[in-house]
Amino acid sequence: MAAAVNKKRKHKREAADRSLWGFLFHPSAEGENLMQRTLFSHEEEEEEVEEEEQGELTLHSLLRRLRRAINLWVLISGGLFLSFTALLLLLLVRMWIPQDLRDVAGYEDNAAARDLAAIIRNANGEPVTITEAELNRYLRETCRMRQTGIFSIITHCQGVAARIHNGYLELVFDRIMGANMHQTTAVNLTFSQENKLGTPELKVEFQGGEPILGSMPKGGSIGSIPIPQRHVMMLKPAVESLLTCYPEISEQILEHHYCPVFVDGGSSADNRHVTLVPYSPSN
Repeated sequence: MAAAVNKKRKHKREAADRSLWGFLFHPSAEGENLMQRTLFSHEEEEEEVEEEEQGELTLHSLLRRLRRAINLWVLISGGLFLSFTALLLLLLVRMWIPQDLRDVAGYEDNAAARDLAAIIRNANGEPVTITEAELNRYLRETCRMRQTGIFSIITHCQGVAARIHNGYLELVFDRIMGANMHQTTAVNLTFSQENKLGTPELKVEFQGGEPILGSMPKGGSIGSIPIPQRHVMMLKPAVESLLTCYPEISEQILEHHYCPVFVDGGSSADNRHVTLVPYSPSN
């Protein structure tokens, strides 16, 4: 047994020497790259032979063999790829999880809607307060939006829900895809007034709520995923088409220089309301 092991060790050393010098004098000869050899190659071979003689594997030898068999960079790149793929799948799933609209007052009830256009017209420029329930009932009975584009084949609009927050309005477009699969897309609207050359001008921004990642303005959401302000601009045509459905209200707001002020009065839906405040130089 010992003679066979010594013979095997001698054969390995001679092969290594021939490969090394053959590489120097005969570049075309088969062999390992010189830079890939280390000063401890013979020591490692001797350790392996000694372990074979002893017929057992130590923890050090197992770790060394495992290190040779596993490529660290392959593990790192594979882990990054799997993490990125899992993140994409999670985002995709959350995009198709619709918002729960049961907390939006007036969206799903059967109460009669007030004529908001007549209320604003009869106010003659005085402040007008409208609750969230009144706003959603009016939208339910008067808004008839239609899905356009390639998705119109399998998608139709279910309705538009208005959720009032402190300082901004969240418009949620509720669509049904296929038989009964809901998908929601929301846009946040913030209103303010600016005095330009003595004339008040209503300014609308597509943002509202807590910034994304602490610094990125939130413009809305797709499903349950918040989206930045710059990307929500793709919903601008839908908001403009909704505005064209109410020309009288739009005219009254511009004529009396109203500015919507949104207030979330707490957990009760009855406390959520919007007040149309006429322009005042002191504001």
